[in-house]
Amino acid sequence: MHEASALGAACNQATAQFAVTLTPEARREVLSQLKALNDALIETAGYESEARRTNSVDLIDANRAFLETGRAWGGCSLEYNKVLVAIGERDAARHNYQGLMSRLTAPQFVAERRQIQLALDELDGAKSR
Repeated sequence: MHEASALGAACNQATAQFAVTLTPEARREVLSQLKALNDALIETAGYESEARRTNSVDLIDANRAFLETGRAWGGCSLEYNKVLVAIGERDAARHNYQGLMSRLTAPQFVAERRQIQLALDELDGAKSR
C-alpha cells in the first residue's frame, strides 16, 4: 500500500507540473508515472487473484493493495485528463476516460467509476446519471 501511495503522489506531482508547464517532457513524466501505476495495478490484481484462488490468509492485504493502487491510478488519471480537457485535447481525454472505465471494473471501484462517468458526461455536455 505504501508503494501505491508513493506512486500516486509522484503521479499527481507530475500532473501538476504538466498543468503548469505543458511541456512535452512534463507530459512524458506524467505518462511514465501512469505506466508505473498501471504496472503496479496489474501486479496487485494478480496478487489478489492468486490469494482469492488459493483462499490465502493474505487475501485482505491483497485486496487492500489492489484497491489502493487502483484508486491512485484512477485519481491521477482523472487529474491528467482534466488537464487534457483544459488544453483542448478532448478526444484524448475521452479515450482515456473510456479506458479507465474498462479497466476499473472490480466491485471495489464503484466510486471511481462514478467519478469517471461524471467526467465523461461533463466532457460530452450531457447530464450525469
